[in-house]
Amino acid sequence: MRQSVRMPQFGESSAEATVVAWLVNPGDMVSSEQELVEVQTEKSLLTVAAPASGRLSEQCAEPGKKLAVGDILAYIEVLSDEAAAKNQAAPAPASNGSHAPAHAGTNGERATSPVPAGVHDIGTAPKARARTLTSPRRRPQLDGSRNDGRAAVRAGTGDAAFISPRVRSLLVESGLKVSDLATMKGSGADGRVTAEDIQHYLSQGEQMSSVRQAVANAMARSWTRPLATVARTVRMDALLAHRRTIEGRPSATIYAMRALALALKDGNPLACRLFGNRLLTPAHVDLAVAVEIDDGVLTPVVRKVEELELPKLTQVVEEVIAKARDGRVSDAGDAVAAVSNYGTFGLNWATPIPLPGQGLILGLGAVRAAPDWNPASKSWDRIREAEFTVTFDHRIADGGAAARLLNALAELIEHPERLVRKD
Repeated sequence: MRQSVRMPQFGESSAEATVVAWLVNPGDMVSSEQELVEVQTEKSLLTVAAPASGRLSEQCAEPGKKLAVGDILAYIEVLSDEAAAKNQAAPAPASNGSHAPAHAGTNGERATSPVPAGVHDIGTAPKARARTLTSPRRRPQLDGSRNDGRAAVRAGTGDAAFISPRVRSLLVESGLKVSDLATMKGSGADGRVTAEDIQHYLSQGEQMSSVRQAVANAMARSWTRPLATVARTVRMDALLAHRRTIEGRPSATIYAMRALALALKDGNPLACRLFGNRLLTPAHVDLAVAVEIDDGVLTPVVRKVEELELPKLTQVVEEVIAKARDGRVSDAGDAVAAVSNYGTFGLNWATPIPLPGQGLILGLGAVRAAPDWNPASKSWDRIREAEFTVTFDHRIADGGAAARLLNALAELIEHPERLVRKD
């Protein structure tokens, strides 16, 4: 009977994978759960195992070919139960020297062959290599659990260790990543990390609070994007004088939020939000404001910032900040951007990370005194200035759009009267 080997579903976000290298050749005998081929998803290098024992009759994809989940990788001529048992009992045939040598394991068992040279770690691009004959390799069992037929994953460690299904399940349950295995001391064969090693690792230290975990998860998801930062110095003298004339004496954060909203509303490409490969321009500019709490950061959202005058915006922002510090956030939904005033900590420059779903975050540095040459009096004046940064999603727009946005915002900050609506 002929049975197909199909590209499995490796994860919710993996719809396709690229064939990297075949581990067996057409005509070779394979056993159930033996690894047949290495494939590369967007995130990981993995192997696909044989669904049954038999003879590999056909390879349907050359290295470098991209296949969707469910596409056929190969065909196996399935052996009868009697033939399969006979094939498993027979010793592996000797090769002409091209096979990777096997070494003896404990109790006389045949150990797993060394990983072929040239296998790359997770996160690096697949390298083309000539197809070589390799001896059949059985899926190793690192933690005593049985194999379940799913593809084994190569960890991004120096020895390219395998991850068993039980270890993989523990990684998912605990929120760990494959890269975290490199920080653990493995007690398994060849120093591989076992499920017991992970449980010992998790038993150490303190459990993160729910807020800290939420921040960590958001930052990890956000860091998967290509982020870039632009910055410039902004003079603050006019703003500091102007705020004394406005009800509520708006802070630099309030001025920055209104200036950002107006600059985005003026048609800058970074006013968009990215959904897959589509850009959506919201009807209004909704901005989040970063608020530090005991064990993390909350980002309540202020809606329609471009419509709020400075006194009203001051009132709204003060209310959402007070609620956030009390642990009550009434609106933490979608926003096109966020504002973070790290200058309150005395910092001149930083690169805050925008939340997933937000195209950028504006950062405000501390106001500081600086010398400025006055050509009229031919003397040095004392001015006040601050560094502003824009960290943005480079998929949405390029550095030119970010620079124009920051320059437009700085122009408004340096001429704050333009932030007041003329009725």
